[in-house]
Amino acid sequence: SCLNLSSSYLCNNMTLSTWWLKLSSYTCSILYSFDQGYPLSTYLETVIIAVESLTVLVLVAYYQRSLFEPKFLAFAGLFVTIVLTVALNNEVVPSEAFAFGQASSAVLNVGALLPQFALNARTRTAGDYSPITASLATVGCTIRLFTTYQLAGSDPLLLGSYGLAFVLNGSLLLQILYYGIRIEGKSLMAVLTADVASTTTQID
Repeated sequence: SCLNLSSSYLCNNMTLSTWWLKLSSYTCSILYSFDQGYPLSTYLETVIIAVESLTVLVLVAYYQRSLFEPKFLAFAGLFVTIVLTVALNNEVVPSEAFAFGQASSAVLNVGALLPQFALNARTRTAGDYSPITASLATVGCTIRLFTTYQLAGSDPLLLGSYGLAFVLNGSLLLQILYYGIRIEGKSLMAVLTADVASTTTQID
């Protein structure tokens, strides 16, 4: 996604709400794992994906010319304030609140991808959501399910969240492949390498 967005204006077919919700979901999961004292190795990938989501969010907002709008800045300020307040006062914030946040991350994951599902269905195209990102997210969820089972005592909240995320990201990948191959008539390779092809076109 970052490769695609950094060199084109194709983000008009990406929804800003998707990336806000994805970032919120990953942040809730990170805070929960941190509060539980799990090894960093069990949620390091979540941290990396959260950084990617933040980057894509900023790029999408920039290209859609909403990065410096009062609404976006106010929401960003509120988000940062809440995260810092919770992170710096984790000994005061009850564990139940972190557990609720982790449970909410599953709901946020659903809400994050539904707008993209709807947009792709409405336009009947593969859209501009990176198939590489969808693929990596699906593989990443599989890895997180394994590490949660091995290193986090099979935490049911984490297993449920990652399991749902696996289904959603896998379904989005299948939708992208379906519209790209069956509706747009592209080859499998063309759909999967859409980011690279878009970047090459922009450079040319």
